[in-house]
Amino acid sequence: MIKKVHLGLLAIILLNLLLYSVFDLGINNAIMFLVRVLMYASGVLLFFITIKNRSAITFYSSLYILSPLVVFFSWLADGILGALVGSMFFAFLAPPNNVVQNDKYQLRSQFTGFLGGCCSYSLYETKLSLFEKKIGEFRAERTSNEIADLEIYGGRAVVYYKEEPTDSTLIQIK
Repeated sequence: MIKKVHLGLLAIILLNLLLYSVFDLGINNAIMFLVRVLMYASGVLLFFITIKNRSAITFYSSLYILSPLVVFFSWLADGILGALVGSMFFAFLAPPNNVVQNDKYQLRSQFTGFLGGCCSYSLYETKLSLFEKKIGEFRAERTSNEIADLEIYGGRAVVYYKEEPTDSTLIQIK
């Protein structure tokens, strides 16, 4: 039973990746975060259920147990190596970080890893409350705490900041 659930969740993730790659349209990020966490938890559970069988599924599900250990030992061996390996691992499990949200648009900070640059943002439009489309991205010199508001004007989005309300960033929508 858990094997079917795990493979179904994996199929949903692969379908979302295909949709996003081809159409820039994906399943809502909050739903996908839940699917990824459930897939990881079912992978760990699958390992403990199939550990006595020594089958291919046991070796596959052992990745879910070994990956945090590899990150930890990489961090112990060399801090930068641990940060790089941890960034790859946590990119899969990083929760969505909504900075500003209005009616059907969301501004999110991108996960750039532990050694990545600051202040990369993506703009998403919600479609049918189940899907979302990436419609723009930009880098700013301001952190997410400094962003106050987001307004959409036709084919442009404007991001306003708290400290200097007259200062703004203009984003061209695809």
